[in-house]
Amino acid sequence: MGLDVARFGALGPLEVSAADGTPVFIGQRKRRRLLSLLLLHAGSWVGTEQIGVALWEDDPPRSALGNIKTYVSELRHALPSPPPTASTSAGHDPPTAAHRPGRIASRDGEYAIRLAPGELDVDLFDAGARAGDDALAEGDPARAVRLLEQALKLWRGRPYDDLPADLAVAETARLEELRWNAWENLADARLRLGQHGLVLPALRALTIEHPTRERLWGQLLVALDQDGRRAEALRAYQAVYRTLTERLGIEPGEDLRALHQRILRGTGGPAATELSGPRPAHADARPAHAGPPPARRHRRGSPR
Repeated sequence: MGLDVARFGALGPLEVSAADGTPVFIGQRKRRRLLSLLLLHAGSWVGTEQIGVALWEDDPPRSALGNIKTYVSELRHALPSPPPTASTSAGHDPPTAAHRPGRIASRDGEYAIRLAPGELDVDLFDAGARAGDDALAEGDPARAVRLLEQALKLWRGRPYDDLPADLAVAETARLEELRWNAWENLADARLRLGQHGLVLPALRALTIEHPTRERLWGQLLVALDQDGRRAEALRAYQAVYRTLTERLGIEPGEDLRALHQRILRGTGGPAATELSGPRPAHADARPAHAGPPPARRHRRGSPR
């Protein structure tokens, strides 16, 4: 991200900083919720009825509309001014009188936030994950590692943590799956570089916590095989075979079975990293560490 734009952090508790990196304090829970809601729907107008549900759930006060206007006014004063490149991207960017438009645009009964490219960490994560995916597909695992680690470091906790969970459930699920894909791509990239020791401990833990994700099991088999632990790799395959057949009534997929056969024949080697299956496509939408996705998410703090 360039130095001429602010930063809005939604991959965890809400964070805002000015272009020079100075933190911008957004106090009071309802102001934080309102800003988080506008960020969740960046690129769209958000109606006052939807805002009321986010702020008061099923019990808005009679003064709800006036309160919303007050919160918007307070946010406009607190937030960094938008750069000239900022836009609502919501079909209409109403001007204000005689000066640069404020950070939050408004029209009859609706509000939208103006963002410039690179200001929202969700967009930065999505772009970084896509670039890392492309680098891996182009046969440049070292570049993929750099890009994917940078993208994964943007995560600080549950996305849109200041909102009630049910309001962001679809976007949170989408981002969590993209994060899984990014971490699994990172593991693939490290395996292609022969860095099995860096991913093996995490893969062991994750296959226990998420025993039906076949791609993780394939990566574990490759890591063990690269480390010269062929017998352990074969035992790991038997473990996933039992898990899938007993829990789901299915056998491992074609890629995992083919990898098992290669290891049985002693021909796993570096080429086995290609057998972790096709990388899932990125969703056609916007999507503090580079470690694996956790088994459980806490409301606050680090994803670990």
